[in-house]
Amino acid sequence: MAATDSYEAVIHQLGMLHKRLRREQGRYLEEYDISVIEYHILIIMRKNPQISQNDLAASLDVDKAMISRQIQAMEQKGFLRSTTDPDCRRKKLFVLTQKAQELIPVLQEGHCQGLEQIFSDLDDQQVQTLYEILEGLVRKI
Repeated sequence: MAATDSYEAVIHQLGMLHKRLRREQGRYLEEYDISVIEYHILIIMRKNPQISQNDLAASLDVDKAMISRQIQAMEQKGFLRSTTDPDCRRKKLFVLTQKAQELIPVLQEGHCQGLEQIFSDLDDQQVQTLYEILEGLVRKI
């Protein structure tokens, strides 16, 4: 197999892995009426208790319009509320509600169980090697 063919095969497998991970995560999250992107927003916001829409978009590497739609949906579900930035009254910050704070540990537990199942055939060194390879590829792009 030519080098380019090998590279294409690796990229194909990474794409398939990504799709399947999203699909499995989505199936689990359906039970809680949470989308995959909403889950990631919750996790980011847990680490950043008050965050702007622009900072959320940058953290997830998505456009502002998508974040705007997700924030609206999450506010309607009672997971987020907006507040005014004390340093700039024109800027809105978003905070997690109590409902979201109580749900996050449940979601994370299921997420961790899924990851453990996926990586169960790899030892710690193999996981570290895989991480280093992928990290290096990400840095190059």
